Amino acid sequence: MSGKTERLRHEYQLGISYLVLRRVVGCIGILLPLGLFAGNRVVTEILPGSMSGYYYTDMRNLFVGALCVLGVFLICYDGFDAWDRALTNVAGAGATLVAFLPTKPAVCGTRAGPCLAPAVRALSAEQTWVGNFHLIFAAVTFIALGCMAFRFARTGPAAYKAVSSGPAAPRVVKRAWNGLGFGRPVPDTRTAEKKKRNVVYRICGAAIFACIALAAASNLLPQPIRGDLPWLFIFEALADIAFGISWLVKGDTFLKDRPGQSVSPEPASIPVLHGA
Repeated sequence: MSGKTERLRHEYQLGISYLVLRRVVGCIGILLPLGLFAGNRVVTEILPGSMSGYYYTDMRNLFVGALCVLGVFLICYDGFDAWDRALTNVAGAGATLVAFLPTKPAVCGTRAGPCLAPAVRALSAEQTWVGNFHLIFAAVTFIALGCMAFRFARTGPAAYKAVSSGPAAPRVVKRAWNGLGFGRPVPDTRTAEKKKRNVVYRICGAAIFACIALAAASNLLPQPIRGDLPWLFIFEALADIAFGISWLVKGDTFLKDRPGQSVSPEPASIPVLHGA
């Protein structure tokens, strides 16, 4: 077997492995909230207010294990440029820290009656600061994943040709616009399926950021409006599902280019795992 043939075979196998990695990440994103909800309903009818709240249920191992696996996969994901690598490293580290820094437990307060574990009468100083860091890392993780969903719509270096000159400020804005996948390549040789994928990526990215905002806003609603629905869990789950869909599409699970279509000029280099 010639050296060129062996190299092509290796690159093909590497590309297939990378598609599998993307699909696994996408499946974790979609199945985690569904698994937490369904698994918990088997043993109790009590619904935690957030995905993080499942840490204090029988679903703790699923919650922590899935986040750790997701964190490792995201850190191992070596994207097409330094921005991709930075975003996935931040998201991976954030997901891992979210797993090991639990959210604040429920507080019973001074009301009469027993205070059943894991609820507490009052938060300790440690529970307070650990919970605060948990919230920060969760927000950072979702923001990074939302940015990655937008960046999946990028079309490669050709999109940057139009921003090589001009005033510095507009040039920075245009580069940011292109970096988030909104630039149009010159020439535009994207396939019809690539354009459809870009629509999905942008919808997923917008959904993630909308869910972040709605999750934050839900905490400000008065109790009579919130009722008994776990709004925070709902918005977190929707953001997770949107993140998962974007990675499944990036892994060619859906909207794959048809045979005979020209290959869209996405970043040309085949990314590899760290250390591979």
